[in-house]
Amino acid sequence: MKVITIEELPGVVPEAHYDLLSYRIVDEKIGAKSMGASLGRMEPSGRTGPHAHEKAEQLFIILKGEMLMKTDRGEARLKQGQAAFIYPGEVHENYNVANGTTEYLVVTSRLST
Repeated sequence: MKVITIEELPGVVPEAHYDLLSYRIVDEKIGAKSMGASLGRMEPSGRTGPHAHEKAEQLFIILKGEMLMKTDRGEARLKQGQAAFIYPGEVHENYNVANGTTEYLVVTSRLST
């Protein structure tokens, strides 16, 4: 077992992501073989550019605020208590549409090659 204190993790800004910090809770650095999990904190102007993960599934769970999720399959406005599943290779982009910070959990499952 590994206990992780999220508030002690460094915030990072992934490439093509703007006005947000991602706190990587679980990844290969702690020994995870096929999954990752991050807490995201997106400022009111926060957004991501369109991108895809060819060999990964992602689940976005909104904890606070609201996010507009656009994909090549459509778009949805997600609020606290809702989630969106992103398929491997699905182009997606996210926008904070709340008046304040939007917080969300992203669970990523890396597919075997």
